[in-house]
Amino acid sequence: MEDRGFEGRRGERGFALVLAILSLMLLTFLGLTMATTTSTELQIATNYRWSQQAVYNAEAGLEAARIVLSNSADVATQWTSQLPAARTTWWSPATPSGAAGTVVGRDYERWECDDRGAGVGYGLVLNDGTQRYEDVTTFAGETLNGAFTIWVRRPLLVNNAGQYSEDGANNSNLVIVAEGVAPYTGAGDAFTRARQAVRVLETRFTLSLATAGDPCGLGRLQGQEGGSPMGENYNPCVEMATGPDGTLAPVFGGGSDSGTLGGNTGVQ
Repeated sequence: MEDRGFEGRRGERGFALVLAILSLMLLTFLGLTMATTTSTELQIATNYRWSQQAVYNAEAGLEAARIVLSNSADVATQWTSQLPAARTTWWSPATPSGAAGTVVGRDYERWECDDRGAGVGYGLVLNDGTQRYEDVTTFAGETLNGAFTIWVRRPLLVNNAGQYSEDGANNSNLVIVAEGVAPYTGAGDAFTRARQAVRVLETRFTLSLATAGDPCGLGRLQGQEGGSPMGENYNPCVEMATGPDGTLAPVFGGGSDSGTLGGNTGVQ
């Protein structure tokens, strides 16, 4: 009797090896896909982290500008020493050469991209006479997780012909631009800066002086105007009037309940 079962199985030789290779390829593909996905998610999380840190650094720059400008403001000259000299009327686009003085470092940065501002750029890097606030990594004894740069410039004016100029008549108003970057490992080059998260915030500061002395001119705190049992409408600048029709009458129900107690007129 012939045993043909062995000959039938002879054609199946190597099938298990092929199946193992295919399974290994499938597992390898799944592993690479999961590794790529994990790497992408990690990169997204890292980018978001540095982006948020850059925003925080820009906000720190605005707060630092407020502190520096508050400490360096002069009652007589206001912010003249911090502000650049006003540029006269120019046609758009302008160039940094229109700025008064010599452009140093990051002064008037991004002027070439400033279409809406007629090429005015960020402005002059803030300098309080002892420190130039460019790529600052430490402020008030605290180390930043990144850096910020602060620029200061005058507000823009525009005439009917569409020409721009800077407001040179008012030294109590200025525009602050704060740039936050993260991470920051040094000045670096264009490639290094291209890999940083950068956020820019802009605001306007106005110098105002508080009036010295008593704002009411009365010499003492007063009472309640209108009055109510809950204490609303408190006004320290209103004289307190006595009697049933005085300023406290509403607290006790008005003057209709007034009468005489013990020979003294009062509110019942």
